[in-house]
Amino acid sequence: MKLIRQYWLSILSSFFICILMISGFQSISQKTFQNQKESLEKALKRGIMQCYALEGRYPASLEQLISDYHIIYNQDLFDVQYEVVASNMMPSITIIVKE
Repeated sequence: MKLIRQYWLSILSSFFICILMISGFQSISQKTFQNQKESLEKALKRGIMQCYALEGRYPASLEQLISDYHIIYNQDLFDVQYEVVASNMMPSITIIVKE
């Protein structure tokens, strides 16, 4: 009887440890995902400012910004909306997470 109790106790503790590990991995994954989004936003803004400093105008399109300033991001994870108001006003950037 004591052996069966120890057996079940070890199974339950192993199960509990697995659950804790899975939740930890999910937490790390979410933080990494958020860091990727923040990094992309910073890179886009840095490229926009660099373009304005060098050329005296903001990039006309997202494609120009990405190609001229070598910005690489996972297009399967993020959708970037780039809205130009005028050539002398900073464009609006919206990063949307794809599901």
